[in-house]
Amino acid sequence: MTTLLRTFPFKLQPAGGPFDDPALLVIPTNQDTAILLDCGTLHGLKTRDLQKVRWLFLSHLHIDHLIGFDHLLRVRLFSPLPLTVYGPAGTAEALTHRLRGYTWNLTSGSPFVISVFDISPEGRAVRFCCHDRFEATPLETSHEAPVAPNQVRLTPELEVLSHPVEHGVPCLAYRLDRELPPKFSLETARSLGLEPGPWVKVLVSGLPVTKLVGDVERDQSWLSERLLSPPARNSLGFLTDTKLDSALREKLTQFFYDVDLLCCESAYLRDEAGMAQKNLHMTTDQVARLALACRTKELRIFHLSRRHQEAGYEKHLDEIRQAFPQSYLLSED
Repeated sequence: MTTLLRTFPFKLQPAGGPFDDPALLVIPTNQDTAILLDCGTLHGLKTRDLQKVRWLFLSHLHIDHLIGFDHLLRVRLFSPLPLTVYGPAGTAEALTHRLRGYTWNLTSGSPFVISVFDISPEGRAVRFCCHDRFEATPLETSHEAPVAPNQVRLTPELEVLSHPVEHGVPCLAYRLDRELPPKFSLETARSLGLEPGPWVKVLVSGLPVTKLVGDVERDQSWLSERLLSPPARNSLGFLTDTKLDSALREKLTQFFYDVDLLCCESAYLRDEAGMAQKNLHMTTDQVARLALACRTKELRIFHLSRRHQEAGYEKHLDEIRQAFPQSYLLSED
């Protein structure tokens, strides 16, 4: 078994097994908030974990990727933690209709707020406040808005990029990049006669700082070179529900290039290419070739076609591992 997930700076919790509706909870290490990728059936996730969800990214609006939204809403209904939803064109409209499907006369005391952003050239943005019966209010400006049509900055160290794929409706793949700040070497500092203090935080942040080392005043560049390790960058790819012709594979290869972990649907087997093409999904061969091309360290598959549920998932893994051995189920420990 691979050790990647033991050292990966994201804790991954799938909501179900390989044949269940997709939903992946991502908790960055040392953080109290979480990211949810797609919103299929959520009953496999604990309530206390769903209460941590700060951001939801939807690949598209088919029922198997959105059916869990009501469950998430029920869990979070009186939560002080806001929820921000990102998705392809039509997401804001779809959630407007979902929220209008209920009566909200007894929630005036709730602080819960949902903000929704369409990741599209039009960039529609809407806010829903529970105390206001989730009436849709256009968002003109917000620090949560995408900084570019395909780029969302969640925290100073965490960024999410999106890329369109081909599923017959607006549909997005996602890439999560986390750049951790450089680590300070206390041992090296003390060997130079320096004791830690407020200046360390300034140095790590990249702001100008000088310190006296011996009889010589040293600047930020000199101190950084000796006392700081390079920033650590880790990435996670999430791809589901798309056909994969050569043109799109080339684009996705660049988009996912060098991701540490690629989470990818693998609905159909090698000899079902015609069915995969018709239903706008991928085969085991296509998934394996993409993983090889983008040089991911590890591949985790999910969202297998339920027509294979009785036979099991072993053949999917066997076919993929022939080309890419570091392949596992997303739901494996």
